[in-house]
Amino acid sequence: MPFPMANPSTPSYHPTSKPSKSNTISSFFSWKSTNLYSLVVFLCIISYLLGSWKHSMPTIPTAKNQLASKDCLNIKNNNTPLDFNPHHNLNDSSLSPSLPNTHKSYPPCNVRYSEYTPCEDAKRSLRFNRDRLIYRERHCPEKSETLKCRIPAPFGYKNPFAWPTSRDLVWYANVPHKELTVEKAVQNWIRYEGEKFRFPGGGTMFPNGADAYIDDIAKLINLNDGSIRTAIDTGCGVASWGAYLLSRNIMTMSFAPRDTHEAQVQFALERGVPALIGIIASKRIPYPSRAFDMAHCSRCLIPWGQYNGLYLIEVDRVLRPGGYTEMETCLTPLPEVSNNQEIAGGELEKWPERLYAIPPRISRGTVKGVTAEIFQKDAELWSKRVSYYKNVNSQLGQAGRYRNVLDMNAYLGGFAASLIEYPLWVMNVVPAEAKVNTLGVIYERGLIGTYQNWCEAMSTYPRTYDLIHADSVFSLYKDRCEMEDILLEMDRVLRPEGSVIFRDDVDNVIKIKNIIDGLDWDSQIVDHEDGPHHREKLLFAVKKYWTAPAATKS
Repeated sequence: MPFPMANPSTPSYHPTSKPSKSNTISSFFSWKSTNLYSLVVFLCIISYLLGSWKHSMPTIPTAKNQLASKDCLNIKNNNTPLDFNPHHNLNDSSLSPSLPNTHKSYPPCNVRYSEYTPCEDAKRSLRFNRDRLIYRERHCPEKSETLKCRIPAPFGYKNPFAWPTSRDLVWYANVPHKELTVEKAVQNWIRYEGEKFRFPGGGTMFPNGADAYIDDIAKLINLNDGSIRTAIDTGCGVASWGAYLLSRNIMTMSFAPRDTHEAQVQFALERGVPALIGIIASKRIPYPSRAFDMAHCSRCLIPWGQYNGLYLIEVDRVLRPGGYTEMETCLTPLPEVSNNQEIAGGELEKWPERLYAIPPRISRGTVKGVTAEIFQKDAELWSKRVSYYKNVNSQLGQAGRYRNVLDMNAYLGGFAASLIEYPLWVMNVVPAEAKVNTLGVIYERGLIGTYQNWCEAMSTYPRTYDLIHADSVFSLYKDRCEMEDILLEMDRVLRPEGSVIFRDDVDNVIKIKNIIDGLDWDSQIVDHEDGPHHREKLLFAVKKYWTAPAATKS
């Protein structure tokens, strides 16, 4: 039957227009029943054939189709589960594996870079002023000097001993330096015993061991009632003071320069003790004001009496927020109080209550945009997220698998707080580019951290961390620096068989996945904990085990 001509008075078609009810009904009844059934059958056959053809074709994940595809399937169930277990042991002598050809590859660096710390490079430091030890401060390479290769582990590198055994024992192959066993032999810092180093707990000023030395301190300061939670150790050596304070639930930020005593901070980190490379020289150390409950220096060779007491003033301040700021010979003013009984800046709860108590900086309204309600919701959010992480990576919930943990964008420290029951510590980083400076809040919770610009290298040795958490880091640094440079830095500070958890927008996650495939990491994209309809996705990754080749005999 021919279709009737359109009425000239009928409105023209528009994609967003809706047909009137009367027109719809009349059009419907203009069809014969048999024609309608035939059309339905025809469309079903076409739909079936198209669907069969589509599902037979491989799906290429692109930024444009990724989110739509996640609306219909759960990514996690369509990937082979990652193996988060460590495997390398005493007899491993694996060399660098061949890289896949489908991605840009990042070759291994020369073995001479196995302990490369870009911003504390000894050769570069000689370009700078030796006055006030400025040459030992952070001096990062120019963009043209940035390495585009993967830092190798020493041949024979092994899993560190699990905590607390690691406090006393380190594999020689992991930090192959015997200098301290000679230079500090009479001070009982370190002993070389075959394949291992042993740390008896001695030090320059505590010949009877760090434990006995701390017991002496406890006669003057109560170290057991929770009022002392965070400490700073300037010129820490191999960080035995901080290592032995951990048994008293006191978290110490230990730091020392990279100097003639080779690998001090590296030994500390290998022992599973929080530490960074650093020095009190001309720049403020990167910690907020009123961060620490206790400061310590044991013959740390800092000239406290010089420069009008500048370094003592810096410890007094430790440290107002602001990054690597010039030091000044003036005291940082404390917040005002109404009477002499009130504590400037607000009184902290004792540990462990202070972890979830509202931090004074928040209750006083000095952290822009962060209220007590936001703080509490953030704590609940990270409890939920970490629980989800454990479903994907069961090793996260097993004591001993991870010890040294890095949170690259910590905000209020919620990720670290949710892991507090495990024998690990978290270096909470507040990026220099973050909209809100929250590092003071992190310290008021009894956690530790530092500032960092992720366009630069971190002040730490290669293979520092067992687990890295990167929440929205690449969204924050979009158009600020190259994604591959940040990922190469993460590869540098991550141990062989260490794990990474990325959270970011799906477009960034796909780009990250492509680069880390070139770094030869195993990885898996996972849906958001609230389901597949979120643009934010998770990417779990594991760095494969590989080392520098064995030295050839001449």
